[in-house]
Amino acid sequence: MEKSQRVKITNKNGLHTRVAAMVVRQSQKIEKMWNCQLYLRRLNSHSGVPCNSVLPLVSLKLKNGEMVEVYTDENGSEEAVFGLADFIRQISELEIPETEAVDTILQENTLASEKIFESINNGLIAMDSNGSINIFNKAAEEITGIKASDIIGKKGDEWVPNFNLKDLLNTKKEKLGLKHKIGKKWVITNKSPIIVDEEVVGGVVVFQDISQIEELSWELHSVKELKEKFNTILETVDDGICMINRNREITYVNLPFVRMFKKEGIQVLSRKIQDLFPEEKFRDDFFMGKDEIIIVTKGGREFIMHARPIVIESKFTGNVVVAKELTEIAKLADRIELLSEKTRFLQDELDKKESLNPSFNNIVGKSGALMESLTVASKAARTDAAVLIRGESGTGKELVARAIHRGSSRNKKPFVGMNCAAIPSNLLESELFGYEKGAFTGAYKEKRGKLEIASGGTIFLDEIGDMDKAMQAKLLRVLQEQEIERIGGIEPIKINIRVIAATNSPLEKMMEEGDFRRDLYYRLNVITVMLPPLWQRKGDIPVLVEHFTEKISKKYDLPNCTIKKSALMALEQYRFPGNVRELENIIERGMTLSNNEWISIDDLPNHLRDEVNDKKKNNRPFALDGDNLPTLEEMERELIGLALKKHGSFRQAGLALGLDHKTISAKAKKYDLK
Repeated sequence: MEKSQRVKITNKNGLHTRVAAMVVRQSQKIEKMWNCQLYLRRLNSHSGVPCNSVLPLVSLKLKNGEMVEVYTDENGSEEAVFGLADFIRQISELEIPETEAVDTILQENTLASEKIFESINNGLIAMDSNGSINIFNKAAEEITGIKASDIIGKKGDEWVPNFNLKDLLNTKKEKLGLKHKIGKKWVITNKSPIIVDEEVVGGVVVFQDISQIEELSWELHSVKELKEKFNTILETVDDGICMINRNREITYVNLPFVRMFKKEGIQVLSRKIQDLFPEEKFRDDFFMGKDEIIIVTKGGREFIMHARPIVIESKFTGNVVVAKELTEIAKLADRIELLSEKTRFLQDELDKKESLNPSFNNIVGKSGALMESLTVASKAARTDAAVLIRGESGTGKELVARAIHRGSSRNKKPFVGMNCAAIPSNLLESELFGYEKGAFTGAYKEKRGKLEIASGGTIFLDEIGDMDKAMQAKLLRVLQEQEIERIGGIEPIKINIRVIAATNSPLEKMMEEGDFRRDLYYRLNVITVMLPPLWQRKGDIPVLVEHFTEKISKKYDLPNCTIKKSALMALEQYRFPGNVRELENIIERGMTLSNNEWISIDDLPNHLRDEVNDKKKNNRPFALDGDNLPTLEEMERELIGLALKKHGSFRQAGLALGLDHKTISAKAKKYDLK
């Protein structure tokens, strides 16, 4: 049982910085004498702060006349509690202007420091000489997932063992640029002891989340590696290769080019290509890739020379000129094109990731189709415009709606969700608008509707296509007037709401058939967010599986589970009519029924295995007979994937399918094809 003692703050300016410093000094003496930890909290509060650190004490903002409690845990000393309580009662201030001026400066500096600590993006941990945490800022909470209220006053190594805080206090040495892993996040840390009069009185750890940087660095490293391999190829192929800038000055030649045209010992770089071959006429069509030149050497050998324009971000930067002995040169140009496409793809992915609002970070996936949708949703979060989220069942429409709300200026106000299909039509009006006492039989007291509850925030209307036309008309009036009337009420009630609707229904067809109001459709459909089905983002299946295994492991207290490669391949071939929700159910079923610490193909549902086996027997990606015909997008995705796999470049795949390479590139990105 803890020991505690109540005491009143009697200082004119409350427990400000100077008084807090006096309390800290006395607390440290008492704690050392009685070998315990003392804490201070407001009366009737369940959490307190350690008494041996100034910032936590000042952060309580205790005023003159407030009652507080000094306490310690069950192993602490009652004498220590009484000693510090008596000290706080006895503190008296000198009522002179100079002292008040000093207090004001100290208080301003302390508040400024506290604000800085909470505003910086880096995690900040400060501890005393015993290794107890006394500062744990907001960024530290976000990176570690630990609440400051849980760790303040506790031993740091018990909560963040990877940081090895005890070693910092023992060695008294500063350690910079250390990399640690916290959960799945990589952080880089700087650790410094606080030394006063050659004695360690505490320590500070500053750390930054570098997980995304690590991932992007690996991608960029892969591109650099690809470039190095490409340079090696240029030097080892038999073809002569020359690169020129937009002024037609030579910037690179490989050894075969120099030997082909007997240019050894001649300064080639920075010279114009025309100077190397004065007898040839290089027309503009040659540099546009529409013409070719036949060069005959003195030895009678004939070489065909092509120029391929180099265009980066729609800007012409020069040419690559390839010479070979009357043979096809397209493969080499394709390598350059493939490298440029890879670079543009990575830049696009980086731009999308950086542009997303942080409120979307909990949405799992990084496929091109998903990122395009989330980019639109992230932009929608900046405004109060109505949003219509469209997508198949199980694609996460409510998850995206909540992210839009969290990323908007309304995030401090309510988010109220309602499924229009789950409530009978005769009850939907009372749920939305509320009712007055006595409005109908059973209405014994008034009730606020969801529209009224959501005022100031966001209302999410799921399955909006299932709302009957009478209710559609009433909802339209709410959107136009921003006011409601309860059932049985006579006075209009002003509200201020943002509407996010969602549907899987074909609203355009319903409008043509008279089942959905056209004016309401245009009110709701200011910004459309199209969520892709899971079969369009199959590259996300492995990361979703990992996410769900961790989630379900925690939910049912199961051991960590992995998935066999054969089972993962089966999931990637399945169409998933239930989308992400169905995938989660399949993983939950597999983990529950499996007798091992992995999910094998035998743990997957029978209907999934049967569908995958049927595809293998037919030896084609989709069946063209029977009732379950593939969609046009499914066929397009499979055909483009097969063409890219066979030909290895956007250009050759486009030629095979009758499309240009830009169209193939855009569709490959849409369907997440690598």
